[in-house]
Amino acid sequence: MKDVQEQQQRIPDAYRVFVLISITNLLVSLDHGIIPAASVQIQSALKLTNQELGVLGSLVYAGTVVMGFVASFIFLKYNPLRVIEISMITMILSLFVFTLQFDIAWPYYLSRFITGAAQAPLIVYFPVWVDTFGQDNKTVWLTILQGGVPFGVFVGYVLASVIAAQWNWRWAFYLQIVVLVPSIILISRQPHQNIDVRPYVKDNNNTYEKMPYFELVKLTFKSRSYVVMTIVLGMLYFSVTGIQFWISNYLVTVLCFNQGLVNTLFSLDSITGPTLGCVLGGLITQHYGGYDSKNAYYITCIAAIFGSLSSICVTLTTNLWAITGFIWLLLFFGGALVPIMTGIVLSSVNQGMRSFANSNTTTYVNLFGYLPAPIVYGYLSSISPNLGYYCLMYCPSVGCLMILWTTYHERRKDCFVGDKSMDSMEMHPPSARSTSVMQIIQNFHNQSDDFVKEVLEFHSTPINNITTTLYYEKQL
Repeated sequence: MKDVQEQQQRIPDAYRVFVLISITNLLVSLDHGIIPAASVQIQSALKLTNQELGVLGSLVYAGTVVMGFVASFIFLKYNPLRVIEISMITMILSLFVFTLQFDIAWPYYLSRFITGAAQAPLIVYFPVWVDTFGQDNKTVWLTILQGGVPFGVFVGYVLASVIAAQWNWRWAFYLQIVVLVPSIILISRQPHQNIDVRPYVKDNNNTYEKMPYFELVKLTFKSRSYVVMTIVLGMLYFSVTGIQFWISNYLVTVLCFNQGLVNTLFSLDSITGPTLGCVLGGLITQHYGGYDSKNAYYITCIAAIFGSLSSICVTLTTNLWAITGFIWLLLFFGGALVPIMTGIVLSSVNQGMRSFANSNTTTYVNLFGYLPAPIVYGYLSSISPNLGYYCLMYCPSVGCLMILWTTYHERRKDCFVGDKSMDSMEMHPPSARSTSVMQIIQNFHNQSDDFVKEVLEFHSTPINNITTTLYYEKQL
């Protein structure tokens, strides 16, 4: 682990590369805001029914899910810089195809599917790059990276709203294509060692490349933290995606509020809530040890509790201002959870498996979070107008209970849950070590300075925590 950290310190221009990656991450999200903002014009121009428009919106996530299954293996076997270049070029071509005029609908469906598939490698790899090269700043960097997605959606929404009102909606996609081209050029000019994380986890990669897919899945499932945080992320995105799709419709059609006021208030909620939450959550976590420390679990519990209470309060009032206020709190605490839980997911598995683990998490979140939310809400609402609404609002409470359960078990352990078949200490940085050794030192503070110094020097070596405990028992 020490050798890896020393190598990371010699990586040139890490900050500059991070800025480039963050901007690229924002730009590839623009189309997710363009289509909702220009949905009326797109539906009219492409002659789509409401059902076809809904399918069009879901296919981009379907592409991400399908590509997510193989993205991690691609990065293990091929140069990540070339994979990123090909993905971005493919995305640009698919965006351009979407702007063409066809008499049939399937080219548009195929275009959106390919767009999602092209985005998947970027979604999978960028967080792993930050975790590998971020050093002491990786918590803040991951927060900025995660916050770029909703901000990119918001920018795309605003641009498409203005462009579609003044000109043709296709110009919004042309603009996205134009701004993506410089990103590809700048990324292509980077030395491969600035992008490729494989040399820093080489030994582990050689092991995992030979393992079947389901064996890798079994290894990730050995980590309670990985499994629970992945499930909760899916539930969080299920709730948030459903709210984004349907809350305006519910407030206007069921509670009979003014549509203009509803759209204005919810637009403010959507951009300020998750963005501020993401930034503050990351900064607080960084201040208290980063996402690979046990404090990250406690911060996650606090955010989950307040987010859960906010979602419950939404269902207890019919006042528009109160509803939008509680929704803002829900989005704020949900935004705070995203970078922390993403960091816990990465730190809970061996470093060589992080591309695979993040790919699996991305696939799960898209498959069980983004994709089903509009459909499930629509089906439940057909049974009862309030049933889908309650489902979306009570879902965070289930996730909160799962986080509390996981934190309780982590608190009882002396180290993080890890991959027991590998060198466990390679997975856990010094901040993740148990405090039980320090408690022993405090109990014997009246012993000689030489003994204390010996204990501290011994504890600083990267050995298994159980061996450490046996050592102190022997000294006693």
